[in-house]
Amino acid sequence: MTRPVSVENPVPLIDIGGFLAGTDLRTAPEQVGEAATTSGFFQIAGHGIPMELFDACYAAGEELGRLPEEVKRTLTSPSGHPYRGLRSNYDKNGWMCSEGFTVSRFDGPDDARAHGVPEEYAGFFVENVWPDVPGFRAAVEALAARTRELGGRLMRIFALALDLPIDHFDACTAVDSTTSTIRLYPARHAPLEEDPTVIFDEHFDGGLLTMLHQRGTYEGLQIRNLDGEWFPVPVHPEAFVINMGELMTRWTNGNWPATRHRVIASSDPEGYRITLPTFYNAAPGTVVSPLPSQGGLDRPLYEPVTVAEWEGRHITSSHREREHTTSGEANEAYVARLAGADK
Repeated sequence: MTRPVSVENPVPLIDIGGFLAGTDLRTAPEQVGEAATTSGFFQIAGHGIPMELFDACYAAGEELGRLPEEVKRTLTSPSGHPYRGLRSNYDKNGWMCSEGFTVSRFDGPDDARAHGVPEEYAGFFVENVWPDVPGFRAAVEALAARTRELGGRLMRIFALALDLPIDHFDACTAVDSTTSTIRLYPARHAPLEEDPTVIFDEHFDGGLLTMLHQRGTYEGLQIRNLDGEWFPVPVHPEAFVINMGELMTRWTNGNWPATRHRVIASSDPEGYRITLPTFYNAAPGTVVSPLPSQGGLDRPLYEPVTVAEWEGRHITSSHREREHTTSGEANEAYVARLAGADK
């Protein structure tokens, strides 16, 4: 279920500083609830994460982008998992339009077990791959720790916005399954053949919520309304872009929509983007089913599903929907195995 995107202000900027300080527990939940039931997208200021942590991650991403291709090929996930290690996306002409480097909050199954993840779900945490770039891992892990903490506090805002106790989601996010990404959209150094040129296909995010920090020379992230119109997401230097994932839509019985979004290339041949998305999610064994307060007892729109079950379904569905881009052979093979297992 989706809601219309407001033409006047499709991505409102909400200051959550008063909530985080404990001085105003009402305003942010009210504003977040309004945005969540309309566009599914908003931005937040007052989140408290120092800009130095972002700067370090952006610098690490730029170093990653400069690595020789033969080194980059060693950074893909040995399993082919599309959300571990380095993943390159190519357009239909074979041009590399984006690179994404992703790590999970645990370094692999053994690390997950050591932190209390049940054996049944330890394998959900596929091994991370780290580049041999000085300071890279430290920069990524420092920002990831703060964004994961922020994700937990946003879930508290969500709880109040849904008229639930503030700690309603605490237990299921105590051992979250969040992933953190650095995504590079390099300059094309050539004019566009068509405008807009899609360089990251439209999709829904699959988890609970996404926190995205963005930099670059143009506004490339766009969201789509029910009429099929696309709206750019403004770049605010200190803000996070927040959007609902499909699991949050299921938890709210469709009342908080996940919104289709995409990335387009700059009309400037030298235009570029670099982003730091955090995909915040609950523990893999968490059962997500429509909340009773959202009609989950009388008219549930979705069947219960665990976070672990949903990941495979989301990966296969989002890859199936691609029209403009493709990934490397290992990623494509991994997705094909998932799709085959679902049949």
